[in-house]
Amino acid sequence: MSAALVFAVFAVTLIAATIFYLFFYRAWRRERELRVPFPTPWREHLDSNVPLYRRLPEALKQTLEQRVQLFLSEKEFYGCDGFEVDDTVRVTIAGHACLLILARPYSDFDEVSSILVYPDAYHVRDIESDGMVVSESNEIRAGEASSRGQVVLAWRECQEAARNPHSGHNVMLHEFAHQLDYLDGTADGAPPLSGEQARHWQSSMTTAYEDLRHSLRHHHRSWLDPYGATEPAEFFAVLTEAFFQQPRHLKREQPEVYKALQGYYRLDPTTLWQDA
Repeated sequence: MSAALVFAVFAVTLIAATIFYLFFYRAWRRERELRVPFPTPWREHLDSNVPLYRRLPEALKQTLEQRVQLFLSEKEFYGCDGFEVDDTVRVTIAGHACLLILARPYSDFDEVSSILVYPDAYHVRDIESDGMVVSESNEIRAGEASSRGQVVLAWRECQEAARNPHSGHNVMLHEFAHQLDYLDGTADGAPPLSGEQARHWQSSMTTAYEDLRHSLRHHHRSWLDPYGATEPAEFFAVLTEAFFQQPRHLKREQPEVYKALQGYYRLDPTTLWQDA
């Protein structure tokens, strides 16, 4: 075999391998992962710590299990401050996170790479510079998300959310909603949308956001977490918590907002919680 032919064969093989890796490898690997039976202990963790899982129809239960299986095979979990991450922690967080993509493409979480878990609320040293003035603050946080695909959570807050599925707070839903918001490159309170869906989202969310801010400025008490008035990104995350945990209340108070979220998440949680 001539040197030219050897080189040609090598080049074709390399190109074929590159194309496979870039366009087909991820799908092939995920298909292979899903051939492995879902572990029974994981199903028990979902049943115990993801209350909405118990109310899903069988088909959606299976879908959530598949999402969780892929999530746990691809994302890295790290314990912080001496915290030990076990399967209870991993499955609980993955289960809540994957509720957001239960009816959406799993690829929405492709950019999520790591989850850092603290045992409890943690301190963050924040330094801000405004020209010649540098200010330093020490914040206590229960969770945060970054555009680099990292999510940080306080396990105690996660446990509290799992125990109180109808409360207005769920740090897992909140922080992973931010990851969906980052999909278009900016945390602006609007995940990637187009056409009429984008126009309806802009109209309904802007009105509701300004109404909340106006209400709080006039010292009116709001059933929705006031943190949502901080900025549009937080408004979307807070609404996501309400959509999955207090859907009937949200639908009654903000029907257009509920309609926008239902269109985005492709779910109607009121049908799941209807007899709760």
